[in-house]
This record gives sequence, C-alpha cells and structure tokens, in this order.
Amino acid sequence: MDLKQLRYFVDVAELGSFARASEVLDVAQPTLSRQVRALELELRASLFHRNGRGVLLTSEGARFVDHARGVLHAAEAAVQVLREGDRRLRGRIVCGLTPSIASVMLPELVRRFRERLPAAQLVIAERWSVTQSDQLRASRFDFAIAHRPSMLPRDLEFETLSREDILLLSSHSAPAEETVSLKALAGLPLALPSPLHTVRRELEGLAARAGVSLNIVLEGGAMEGLQQLVAEGVAHTIATRFALLTRGCPPDLRARRIYPPALTTEFGLATPPAGSMSPLQRAAADIARSIFAEIASSKPPAWVGY
Repeated sequence: MDLKQLRYFVDVAELGSFARASEVLDVAQPTLSRQVRALELELRASLFHRNGRGVLLTSEGARFVDHARGVLHAAEAAVQVLREGDRRLRGRIVCGLTPSIASVMLPELVRRFRERLPAAQLVIAERWSVTQSDQLRASRFDFAIAHRPSMLPRDLEFETLSREDILLLSSHSAPAEETVSLKALAGLPLALPSPLHTVRRELEGLAARAGVSLNIVLEGGAMEGLQQLVAEGVAHTIATRFALLTRGCPPDLRARRIYPPALTTEFGLATPPAGSMSPLQRAAADIARSIFAEIASSKPPAWVGY
C-alpha cells in the first residue's frame, strides 16, 4: 500500500467513476484500475461495486474511505511541519465548524485568512459537534470550533470561548416573560433538531435528570424550517443566542431563557495538543478564535426578544 494508491482510491470514490478520475488526474484509466486493484489485494477486500455507469463503494470501501482521507491529510501535515522559514505558513488548513457557527463566521474567516495567510489554502468542513472530536483525532481537521464534547479525549485540547444560554423560541403570542422553567416545557409541543444536535442533547439530558417528560412533536430538519413553524404558532423550538446571530430567524419570535434550572452550553476551540501544532495551524486557529470572540461578545439583533 502506498499514498498514490490511497489518492487514486479516494479520487475514484469521490468522482464516482474511473473514467472521470482519469480525466481529472490526467492518468490513464488502466493505470488507475491497476493501482486500485493492487490496493484491494493488499487489503484483501473489495472496495467498489463496478457497473456500466460507474462505481459505488462497498460496505468495506465506505468504512475505509474516511480513514484513507485521514492518512492523506496526515501525510500532508507531516510534510508541512518539516518546512521552515518563509514556507512554514504555506499549505492546507481544514477547519471544522458547526452549521450555525459557519453561517456567521465564514465571510470574515475567509477574508482574514486570505489577508494574513495568502500562501495557504482554507477548507471549511461543516459537521455536527458530536463528530468533530473524531475528525480531529483522525487528523482530518486541523482544529474545530464547536460545542464542548461531553467527554474530551485526552489527546485533544478544548479552550472555552463562550458559555451560552439555551433559549426557548416561541411565537409572539407566548407570554412576555424573560424565562420559562424546564418543568413548563413538559406542556409545550416541541419541534427539535436532530438527536445528534448538541443543544438538543443538553436539553434532553437535563430533562431526564429532572424527571421532565418532553412533548416532541417533530424532529429534524433545518433550523430555518423549525423557526418558521414556531413563527406560525405550530410548536416551540430551542436555540443558543449565538445561533440567533445568524439573522436567519423570522422577526416575529420571542426568545426566553430556560430557567430554572439554568440550561447552558459551551462553545470553544478544539485542537490537537499545542506542542504538536504547526505554525500554520496555530496561525489559522488564532484567526478563528479572534473572530468567534468578536461575534460572541456582540449584542443580538433588535428583533430578538431576549
């Protein structure tokens, strides 16, 4: 097995056919086929289902492809660490962001990255917070800004950047109060994001410990859709104050802090141990940290009733 075989395998998997990969890589199709077949023989596993229209990953291939990407990314990072002098801030940075964080950070992050690290390439990967630690440990991400994981692996570091209230979003027909108790949520129809969403996991965990049974009438879907249902009075949903800074929320909502008990979540910067980060990784992480801090310290829009 060598890196060229892994690269060819990943490119064929992403492009969906040997013919397309041959055109993109400018490598003869028989050469690609031989290299991938050699990889399959080495692994003693079939990686693709081949048909007349292209290829599909087998179950073994689907399990292997993310690891192959991780190996390629780690190899690139290892080469970058060896580069000194003027070249140490060249290379590729993969930044993990949750969808809500990406929606408010992305424009300024791209602008400052291009301004301060013009010789480097930035890749943004939007993932749920629950998957960020695995991506970092597999060397697929250089750093991530996300919710604090419930259990932080020992080989990662987490710097808390903001502690946010989790808010209940209701239509403007809801009581004009600043807070709503967790117990009161039991009588409300709730439209909640996916069970993988960290804010939902925080709410369900606290409710379970308090013996409160939640009335979940809808789950999943984009936050904009859930908020539209709230505006129409169909249900209530939850969000952090940071998420409301996206300005994607309809203007006719009321946001109330869930209390008592207080329900909060932490956002922060997750990285490999400081001593193992390259100068480029540290520089890029510093840019992301400062932008997040600026946004987190700003006031919510005027339409937020909180």
